[in-house]
Amino acid sequence: MAVKEALSFSDLVALSSSPDSVREAFKKHYNKTPDGISVNSETYFDAVKPAITERYGHPCYKTLGDVTYVEGPSEDGVSAIVGTQYAVNNSDQPAQITLAVNGSWSETTTVESSVTVGMKFSSEIGLEGVFKSGMEFSTSITAGQSSSKSVARGSEASVTVTLPPKSRQRVDIVATMRKQSMAFSAPIRVQGMFGANFPDRVNGHYFWFLSAHEVLHKTEGVLKGKISNTAAFETHTTVGPIEKLNG
Repeated sequence: MAVKEALSFSDLVALSSSPDSVREAFKKHYNKTPDGISVNSETYFDAVKPAITERYGHPCYKTLGDVTYVEGPSEDGVSAIVGTQYAVNNSDQPAQITLAVNGSWSETTTVESSVTVGMKFSSEIGLEGVFKSGMEFSTSITAGQSSSKSVARGSEASVTVTLPPKSRQRVDIVATMRKQSMAFSAPIRVQGMFGANFPDRVNGHYFWFLSAHEVLHKTEGVLKGKISNTAAFETHTTVGPIEKLNG
């Protein structure tokens, strides 16, 4: 779903433009320098207030288009011990012991994003998709900002071991943690009108409007970024050597 926000004079630097260049575009078009200019509810120079663009219903928007994704390289899995338990036989006889081993870890999703320098969005943008591994992601971010989110995960395994008298054995849950990434981008397009008020009538009117394409040097920008996810793709148990108990 496209995100649409009102364009501001503060966005013009991202469009290789400025209030001066906008006023110059009106001057070139109408052969007269306007006293002031406006976009949406904002005014600049000696502009009529309230802004004529707002008064006469001529808005100008910056619209973020659909997000596209490109799968990034996946790093090789790294094994990590996420849970440990000891089976202990304190008796003088061999014993078969069943124990539950619990493992816990965090899955982390990090999002980094940037927009064309000088342009800002305040709305949150939804990002969702599926990594090559089949793992889904769904998160949101304010364009141009970064975020990191961790979710606690866990697993439980039941293990049975046979121990000689006065001994113990370590049982670990091992998770294979893998980092994968996805690059994303979305176009930003500017459409709408700017207004200008003149000191004298121009073609019979004091107020005139021109499109963003007529007054701005650029009407496009881009949002881009990367989603990184670190998660466990597989868990298994390992059983260590039998250890004698002291005493």
